Amino acid sequence: MLRNNDWLLMNSIAYKVHSIDNIDEMRLEVMRQLSYIIHYDSASFYLVDADNDHMLCRPVGINYSEADMQDYINRFKDIDYSEGLMYTGRNIAYKESDLVPDDIRTNTEYYKAVYDVQGWHYSIHLNICYNGEFVGIMSFFRQKGKPDFDYNDIFALDVLKDHLAFRLHNERIKEHSHKLTVKECADRYALSPAETSVLTLLVTDASTEEITDRLSISVSTFRKHCNHIYKKLNISQRIQLYDIVNG
Repeated sequence: MLRNNDWLLMNSIAYKVHSIDNIDEMRLEVMRQLSYIIHYDSASFYLVDADNDHMLCRPVGINYSEADMQDYINRFKDIDYSEGLMYTGRNIAYKESDLVPDDIRTNTEYYKAVYDVQGWHYSIHLNICYNGEFVGIMSFFRQKGKPDFDYNDIFALDVLKDHLAFRLHNERIKEHSHKLTVKECADRYALSPAETSVLTLLVTDASTEEITDRLSISVSTFRKHCNHIYKKLNISQRIQLYDIVNG
């Protein structure tokens, strides 16, 4: 159970969940403050895309690089043995070691590709849902050789889960009514400079010939950039861009 000083800190964190306007700053601050209660080596916090309930986006992390977090979205999420829990609609904190026994977990493709590479062994997660709607996931990791998280850590996350669910749900409502600028889209979906240049022209209705001429690239290179953009935004055709990005 939490001590008196821990309760004071948890109340402060709950206040910050609702009072820090910038959603990225809020998530980072929550993870920083939780380090005084939950001891961890790395942490991550993903949102769920406003237009696709099965697509994670906008990762922020502590001692976890943006490139590696984006790799999780693009390469490893589909082999994560806990992925199914994300879509159950349950607002729940859990230890990964409770899902899969260690002797099985350490031999999975996902463990070897992510945990071994990062030097982690144990993790704890908060699957954040609002009225059955998956809105985000926050995770904490410990390096190999350190003990597992315990149920006091789960209790601390349980205290915050409804606050975070409400805040993230409201953020999704805002996203639905707000189209992104090209820069916002590039930042959110980790587009490369070349992909951003192509996107800038795609949303202006420029033809393929006009774009390749202006950027001095071949048609095959243009198509490659388009495919990368569509994959990162989880869309399949150009017309869908106009629902996401302002021209």
